[in-house]
Amino acid sequence: MHRRHHRRRSGAGDVSLAGFDDLPPAADIGLTTVHVPHEELGRTAVRLALSNETPVAEHLLLGTHIIVRDSVRPLLPEPPA
Repeated sequence: MHRRHHRRRSGAGDVSLAGFDDLPPAADIGLTTVHVPHEELGRTAVRLALSNETPVAEHLLLGTHIIVRDSVRPLLPEPPA
């Protein structure tokens, strides 16, 4: 991202780029990223570790979501208003 910026390319016009974890530096450079709810992840891990239930293999869904910033461009044109 920084190299593209210094070469005066937009980044989003040439290529789309996304990251994972939504760490603070991602916002500084306009990186689109997947936000991971770390508090929810931690609470769930502690609840499972402290439960007296027999461990069972299960899939849990967390409330992740995409934070769109300047590093991606739309693939389809905007629909007419």
